[in-house]
Amino acid sequence: MTKKRIRQMNGALRRRLTNRPAADWLPEGESFARTLEAENYMQRFAPLFHGARLRCAEVLELCRPELDALSGGREPEQGWLAYTYDFACRLLYPEEDADTSCAAGAVFLLSVLQVLFAAEDELLPRDPAWTFDFPTEEELSGCACAASLGQMLRSWKREYVYELMRLGLEATPYRTLEHIAGVHHVAMTAARGLRRAGIPLDLALVSGSAAGHDIGKFGCRPGERVPYLHYYYTDLWFRRRRITDIGHVAANHSVWDLEPDYLSVESLLLIYADFRVKQSHDSDGREITRISSLAEAFDVILAKLDSVDDAKRRRYMRVYARLRDFEQLMVDKGVDVTLRGHDTPPRPVKQTALMTDDEALHALTMQCVGHNMELMSRLTSQRSFAQLLELARGETNWRRLRAYLGVFESYSLYLHIPQKVQTLAFLYELLMHREGDIRRQAAALLGEIIAGFHAGYAKERPEDSRPDPRAITDVEQWRLYLDKILYPDHKLMPQHRRWIGYTLKFTVGSLLSHCPGREERFLAPVFAYYRRPETLDDYTAFQLLDTAGALPDEAYSARRVREMVGFAAALSRREELTVRMAAVLLLERLYRLYPGDERPLRVVEAVPCEDSGTLRYLKQDILAKGDALLLPEDVVSEIFLDNLKTATPWITKQANLQLLTDFARSGRSPALHIATHLSNLIKVSDRVTVRHSAGNALLSLAPRLTADQRNEVAVELCRGLELGQQEFTKYIPDYLGRFALWLPPAELDEVLNDLQVNLSSSDSRVTASVLDTVGVIYEEYDAYRARFPETDEAYRRRREWLLGLLMRGLSGIDGATRQESLYVLGRRVFGSGQLGRHEKHRAFMLTERKLLSAQDEFSGEGLTFYYRAFMLGKLYRFLTEERLFHGGFDFGEPRPVAFFPGTFDPFTLSHKGIVRAIRDAGFEVLLAIDEFSWSKRTQPTHIRRRIAAMSVANEFHVHLFPEDFPVNIANPDNLRRLRQAFPGRRVSIVVGSDVVAHASSYRKTPTADSIHTFDHVVFRRTEPDAEPADYGCITGHVVELTLPPQLEEISSTRIREAVDANRDVSNLIDPMAQEFIYRQGLYLREPQDKPVLRTEDLTFISCPGPEERTDTLLRRIFPASAAAMCRRLMDSGDELMLLCDGVSGDVLGAASYRCLDSQHLFARLNDPTLSGIVRQNAGGRTLLLSGLFVPKGQRQLDFGQLLLTEVLTTALSREYTYALYCPLEGAVSGYGRQLMQLQGFVPIQHRDGYDVLGVDMRRPIVLSRNVDTAIKAPLGTSPRVAEAIASAHRRLQAALTKLQPGSLVLSLSAGVIYHRLLQRITARNGVPAEPLVPRQLGPDICVPYGKILRGVAVPNTVTKTLRTDKVYEADLSAYSIEAYPDYSPLPDQVRTIRAFDRPVILVDDMLHDGKRIRCLAPLLEETHTPVDQVLVGYLTGVGRDLMEQLGYPVDGIYYLPNLRMRFVESTLYPFIGGDTVRRTERLPGGLQPSVNRILPYAAPEFSPMDGRTAWELSLCCLENARDILLALETEFRSLYARNLTLNRLGEAVVLPLCPDKGGCITYDVSRAASACLEGDIELLKRMRPAD
Repeated sequence: MTKKRIRQMNGALRRRLTNRPAADWLPEGESFARTLEAENYMQRFAPLFHGARLRCAEVLELCRPELDALSGGREPEQGWLAYTYDFACRLLYPEEDADTSCAAGAVFLLSVLQVLFAAEDELLPRDPAWTFDFPTEEELSGCACAASLGQMLRSWKREYVYELMRLGLEATPYRTLEHIAGVHHVAMTAARGLRRAGIPLDLALVSGSAAGHDIGKFGCRPGERVPYLHYYYTDLWFRRRRITDIGHVAANHSVWDLEPDYLSVESLLLIYADFRVKQSHDSDGREITRISSLAEAFDVILAKLDSVDDAKRRRYMRVYARLRDFEQLMVDKGVDVTLRGHDTPPRPVKQTALMTDDEALHALTMQCVGHNMELMSRLTSQRSFAQLLELARGETNWRRLRAYLGVFESYSLYLHIPQKVQTLAFLYELLMHREGDIRRQAAALLGEIIAGFHAGYAKERPEDSRPDPRAITDVEQWRLYLDKILYPDHKLMPQHRRWIGYTLKFTVGSLLSHCPGREERFLAPVFAYYRRPETLDDYTAFQLLDTAGALPDEAYSARRVREMVGFAAALSRREELTVRMAAVLLLERLYRLYPGDERPLRVVEAVPCEDSGTLRYLKQDILAKGDALLLPEDVVSEIFLDNLKTATPWITKQANLQLLTDFARSGRSPALHIATHLSNLIKVSDRVTVRHSAGNALLSLAPRLTADQRNEVAVELCRGLELGQQEFTKYIPDYLGRFALWLPPAELDEVLNDLQVNLSSSDSRVTASVLDTVGVIYEEYDAYRARFPETDEAYRRRREWLLGLLMRGLSGIDGATRQESLYVLGRRVFGSGQLGRHEKHRAFMLTERKLLSAQDEFSGEGLTFYYRAFMLGKLYRFLTEERLFHGGFDFGEPRPVAFFPGTFDPFTLSHKGIVRAIRDAGFEVLLAIDEFSWSKRTQPTHIRRRIAAMSVANEFHVHLFPEDFPVNIANPDNLRRLRQAFPGRRVSIVVGSDVVAHASSYRKTPTADSIHTFDHVVFRRTEPDAEPADYGCITGHVVELTLPPQLEEISSTRIREAVDANRDVSNLIDPMAQEFIYRQGLYLREPQDKPVLRTEDLTFISCPGPEERTDTLLRRIFPASAAAMCRRLMDSGDELMLLCDGVSGDVLGAASYRCLDSQHLFARLNDPTLSGIVRQNAGGRTLLLSGLFVPKGQRQLDFGQLLLTEVLTTALSREYTYALYCPLEGAVSGYGRQLMQLQGFVPIQHRDGYDVLGVDMRRPIVLSRNVDTAIKAPLGTSPRVAEAIASAHRRLQAALTKLQPGSLVLSLSAGVIYHRLLQRITARNGVPAEPLVPRQLGPDICVPYGKILRGVAVPNTVTKTLRTDKVYEADLSAYSIEAYPDYSPLPDQVRTIRAFDRPVILVDDMLHDGKRIRCLAPLLEETHTPVDQVLVGYLTGVGRDLMEQLGYPVDGIYYLPNLRMRFVESTLYPFIGGDTVRRTERLPGGLQPSVNRILPYAAPEFSPMDGRTAWELSLCCLENARDILLALETEFRSLYARNLTLNRLGEAVVLPLCPDKGGCITYDVSRAASACLEGDIELLKRMRPAD
């Protein structure tokens, strides 16, 4: 112990004694503290620091002189240690009669201990049983409860909490500190591990709640039951210090607090840690603290629980199972639950299709647990809850609002009191919602929350505890909202006041059903309103009568019945008809409760009814006491008419329905007419109550209808579903579903077929209603067997059909359909209280894998997250019950695997027929949507997988094979991995008989794990002239199957033709897939095969001077002076670059040029001034262009541009730095000057008749001309479109010359690059550049990895594109190289390339900074993919250096030592090209959100560029894009006789894109792209820079 530390301890003691609360008990504290400091008081305790923990008793002995002085020589009766312990307890929980006679000594001892323990903590290593490892400042960053933890720790220090715990170890027989510290250690260790694993949690909340969870034990008084009351005192300590966020978790940490469905991860961690840190007793009765395993802790706690009966044991097993699942989740995440000091590797994530059934069960259970944790992390904080409340408040769609209400319902148990108050206010607002069901749901939830208002803390309280008078109570809230419902604000509209009042009975009913044992507490305020009926107005009287009629039977005692008869009698003579009607209905209810009491009937008999025929017949019906009611025909007609009138009060309609129902029971009623009337009311009644009453009446009438009549009514209700209008369809499903179960089997199947068709509707409102209907049928289906006995097979088949329809919804096209499917599965299947356990069990066995894969297939963002939380919560409860009490799941022997590979572009009904046949043969079918048909032009991988997934969504035992597991059946290594993925199971390959006969993989020599060694399922064609199948090459077992002829005729070619013609293809593909294809604009103008790239008809030839071919060209250009021009060319000594026809060899154009060193400038130019200018501007050698010779014609400018590009790139490759255009005499031309200026040439000298032009070539601006490659054939080659593209290109060149005047603008033709790359690739691969028949492939695979060669095949070469893209963040702050949208991730694509088992030729249009290749290189290395060569269109010096670093051989068509800027023309044109923007929501019409780095979409990324230049360049690009699109639209209209709108843009553009304008703005896909650009041009012109 150093002197410095002693001084620090003295200072700390002085500060502690002079601050509160110590100063309150030490009147002379300041002088006393200074005296101690002057005496170097803390030196006295130095000998106690000898490597062991301090003992309070030893410290006490050294403090006795000061304690005697402070207490006047008196020692407390129980001794200083026990007294100080009790004093510290009373600091936490003050008592009026506490003994404070020795308080000064106690506070002094506590202060000394605090200083000593602080020094001990610095000197000794941490001990989890004695010390607390609180979060660091870095760990607390971002924690919502960081401030609360700071406040708590300050209270700990001020109130000597740690010192109290240390004293307790010696002053009491309990080891409370060891337990609390151990819980904190376990909780924080697990929390830190979860945080490292990426689970969002609040470390401050975990630490604070764990450290304070048992602080209430120090508040328990002698004789109180500490295990039961310490929760109350913990809650009290935190509430008094206003640390309610931490206190809420800390006080609810018993095992029973696990019973609510939703708990935050922080609560789970605390309960988990408290569960594991247990205390037992040794043989001497001393307490021992140890950290147990979960299983050990289970036995310990079970032994401690009082009076454990079977029900309590089952409850305990449930909460234990939740903890076990939570621990398993942590283990899967790599968290150190053994507390050995290091995390373990996370459990590898296995793809669903590769899992065993038990693995899938485990994974789904973990998803349930993890999703619950994520849900609570979103809802725990007040800010998050307020945001959720505002989202719900602003929601207008009733289905989405219903989901928010479901969240509040599930989460209400865990809301804090202020949050419950906020929620009640919001729910009261919803009582005025225009949708009756929302009002009902809000009213029911309002009652439920009031019933559970104090459910967050529902533990035992001390007998003398008194409620806080300032606290909000459940009864107060009930009285408040009861009054607000009965007497709404007079400022509200009358309609809204009526809506609020009508919800009273639903609120009361919900409240009473959720407060068992406390009903009278809430009924008393309700019945208080019934005491003085004479004071009530008609509106309030009616609401009270209606509510009384809806109260449960248990609410009525004999005394209450008498009171309510009197209440009804007092109101039964009111003039208002609705009041009398409600009184009569209530009296009927009271009579049925006590049939022996005739008073209700006497009152009914006295009710005046002259003004209402309904009331008259209702009285007659009631007074008949159950005898049959007969209604005249005219009365029935009048009832029908009244029920359809809006002006008829709803209570009258209710009475009418009762009359019709009683009349139907007589057997002499027009049953069909009544049933039809009831079905109409379900659809069109303006009152929700009437609709529900009509539905129930229809169900009661169903047994009395004939089969044909039932079918007629069911069809009518089905037609109502198809309307898709919310006001009609909303209430149909519940009653159609139950009514359909009265149909005979054949008619029921017709209804199900009808529902299946409607499930593919483009209207999500229709599909949602269909799913609701199917869910009702599935839930109620057990009743069908009793009505229509069938075989077990027929029963199960229809059960699976219904379940399959629900699973189809889970793979629906839009989010609303998927959300409704989640809701129905949660409510009607796994969370159903009516569906039998065995049916739930069977449903889960069938859907387990599909449920799991659906979670991965679709993102859970937005409202989908809460729908998913609802379903997973219900599923988890079912899984837990099944595992604990019913033996779990016996999946039996797994099925053999049928591996079905194919392109499936698209997945057809033929494929589906094959799948069904294989599945029915006892296989589990795995569809592998592969990428090995490289010669086909296929839709993106994810699109094809999506179509296949929705097509087989209702087919059980059928799954999609993982996309990150490529299996090339020609690659034995891949096939070996396939076998290994399914240990102990036989794997069969599914192929067609033609594949076995002709595929090269079957003609190879068999080897171990080659395709020959596998079992096969072979589908054989049934054509009459088909050759007999020969499977002799297959050594495995072969199963041969055939398809019906109608399915064999289905082909992707027929589908494409039909889609182009906008015809129905539901007889070729799944109807839902058809809707998806049309909605996304797929397969439009899409040939099935990739076009084979062919050599260009143009070639370039360099020659030293004029030759015979040149003379012919010159004579065409200069008929009168060709010979003179030829002599001048000969005399100049310039070289010629010839552009020739590749077929005829004719010269199409020529350019004369010469490469000059500085020493030869004057000799060639013969002009000292010009030579000087050139030397001044050139930093090296100079290119002299002396003539451009192209005959007049449509392509004069194009040929001239190609010649110039060829000459300029030749000079650049030789590192020439300057170019000069000084035409020979007679060679001056207007088009030549125009082209030179488009390349950036500027005048440097004026001569007679022309200017000499020059350009700096040191850092050129490169423009890739590729728009024609972005447009589909035949549109791209039409003269109109080609001319628009060429004109736009020239305008863009002119605009680019303004960026850096005098610098070279180099235009590179993608067409020329394509065809030169073709020659290089085929030469490298050792194959001809022309396609061979039959096809002969070279050894290499060509892999384009940029924007070049997409969708084409290189002759005689396997060509497989790596679909990469530059993907920007939404704010354009950064971008990354990723897979193009809807394609497999880049690692998966690279694995597919590797599966071809060929050396790779990587191809791109350019290589400069190499961002793409840098991204791909690690993936290629990881998969050991051999790179033979990198070939690019143009290669820069930087790019060459990069390839040397990576060790890849590289070559380019053009070499550019340096460049200033580079532009890809298509990326500057909206709707034609661009870079992708990351968005989660898909756009209609298959459009991809993109960005073009021009105004007004984004700031141009190229610099330096002043504002005006950027504006002019942007305007040029927008106008160019508009003109090209106008030409495209005109050509499209002439070819196909339809408009080219945004939703059909994919028919004209290879990759249809649209400029991203934020998540709140979308496009009208019925408009043309050019029209959209007109608006953007107008917007840009508003941004015109000031002159």
